[in-house]
Amino acid sequence: MVHKKIASTLIAIFMIFTLTGTMFAAPVEYGEELQNMPQNTPTVSFTDLPNTHWAYKYIAEMVNKKVLEGYPDHKFRPDNTISRAEFATIIVKAAGLQAKKVNYSSFSDVKVTDWYSPWIETAKDYLTGYRAANGEYIYNPTAPALREDITVAIVKLKGYDAARLANRSIIEAMFKDYEGISESAKDYVAIAVENGLVSGYPDETFRPQNSITRAEAAALLWRAFMYGNDNKGVGGGDQSTTTPTTPTPPVTQPGQTTPTQPQQPSQAAKFSVDTLVGGMGAGIVDGPVRQAKISSVKSMTLDRDGDIFFLDSADNKNKVRKFNKSNGTVETITIDRSFDWDYRKDGKAVHYDYTKLIPKKLVYNQASNKVYLLGMNDASELIYEIYPTVQMAVYNLNSYRSIYKSYNFFQFLNDKTLVYAETESDRGESFVYQGETGSEATRIAASNDNTGVKFWTNFYASFWDEDNKYGKGDAVLTDSDFYVFDTGNKTLSKIHLFPRKVESVIKFDNMSFDSLTAYEGKFYLSSGTTIYELTTDGKLNIFINGNDLTYNDGNPIKKISQLSFDSNGNVIVYDDDNKAIRRINL
Repeated sequence: MVHKKIASTLIAIFMIFTLTGTMFAAPVEYGEELQNMPQNTPTVSFTDLPNTHWAYKYIAEMVNKKVLEGYPDHKFRPDNTISRAEFATIIVKAAGLQAKKVNYSSFSDVKVTDWYSPWIETAKDYLTGYRAANGEYIYNPTAPALREDITVAIVKLKGYDAARLANRSIIEAMFKDYEGISESAKDYVAIAVENGLVSGYPDETFRPQNSITRAEAAALLWRAFMYGNDNKGVGGGDQSTTTPTTPTPPVTQPGQTTPTQPQQPSQAAKFSVDTLVGGMGAGIVDGPVRQAKISSVKSMTLDRDGDIFFLDSADNKNKVRKFNKSNGTVETITIDRSFDWDYRKDGKAVHYDYTKLIPKKLVYNQASNKVYLLGMNDASELIYEIYPTVQMAVYNLNSYRSIYKSYNFFQFLNDKTLVYAETESDRGESFVYQGETGSEATRIAASNDNTGVKFWTNFYASFWDEDNKYGKGDAVLTDSDFYVFDTGNKTLSKIHLFPRKVESVIKFDNMSFDSLTAYEGKFYLSSGTTIYELTTDGKLNIFINGNDLTYNDGNPIKKISQLSFDSNGNVIVYDDDNKAIRRINL
């Protein structure tokens, strides 16, 4: 089993790392295998490697196994430090994995044309990357491979649950250099120590930032081939085969389709997850991503540059915030006097003060490259352009005057025409409005006259408990039809605009969905960590299996609460358990 071989290799590496003094001084209560060396060694010829070199036999063995190789100038350079890119190459070769050239990169500092790109992509689930200040995920391919890097790899390969099993108090008491362990690696180090995978040095240090040389790596790898104990298989149990699992499909009801595996992405695909912002605990804190905090995201949209605009709720107030991808910072867009608005008609004037504006939903208009905010002010709907400038766009002063409203979807048909739906929980009715920028919106569909659909609502839930008071909705809009999905009633509906006809396409009684978005003419719905793709004719497929997600920072997602896509087609999600906005790399 490939994964088991890697696990054995890395375990042996860490057992060697615990030697005292120099790399090969006498071990402290470790196995006899650490005292052995190759007996029958093939001959290799490198101009800088005499056969009297302490690591000659190890190097010869690894070169013969085609795990290590020298340089074109016939040198091996045994004292050179192993880089992260080199270590990725070594792990892939030692494990017998196949590194294949890919047309994408999971890391901003690794180009697909770089020689090490295939190796890094193959080993990326085991060697951690880093989140840079600008929010991008980097690999640091030329930096030295560190002890803590390899610790993380071991724990991931062994299948330990870092979120559930970690006990940091153990390593905090054991290691004087505890603070030198990267925050994202501490849980992994704790699990590795507690389970006997690593033990540190007799001077009560772990030396997390130590690197290794090529000669040392050769010795470690030879010992890994010869020795090592798999005291816990990858994921536990028999690891002779690994079969990706999928959620049990629901029982098919009349008029209902059963989710099937899609052709793309394939069932065997693994998707890495990066944290873009948050994960630092709950709160509304602006600044660099290393300190920014998120409270509770209620609406989220992305522009073409990858900037994320989101409504963050705290203390029953929604704030408009923005993650700037270019500089890796988070800022709050202040609702100030620039949001004041005066309506004048027939000699009458009504003032809408910014202090009464309640932000409700955000949308990005790709055609105009602008971001819009739908807000409620004295029960009227006011829609503002908020980026790149702030100005009134569309207003609706004739909707039902109630504060018990939810906005189910909010989209643009083109650069000027917008459509949105609202549900009034006190009356249990839903309405669709359409408007042009610079004018008033008008009602075009209503549930109470059968020209529209009724979205699910629970009047008895708290006004601010929108997750339980209303279902989440979105729409795929065409010139002739509006396709609408509501997570509350779990129904895909079709509104044919002319002649008006409303019909139910499909209903999923035995499924539940946490979030959804409409993207490129399809719906994407999440349930737990699995994302489904729903076409407008009612075909439901698994788009991303939650079991196929791997977490570069070690923090698993339990439930996707908001869902969107960036301009590169990656999935952007809000993870409320970790209070983080995260990216699933496709």
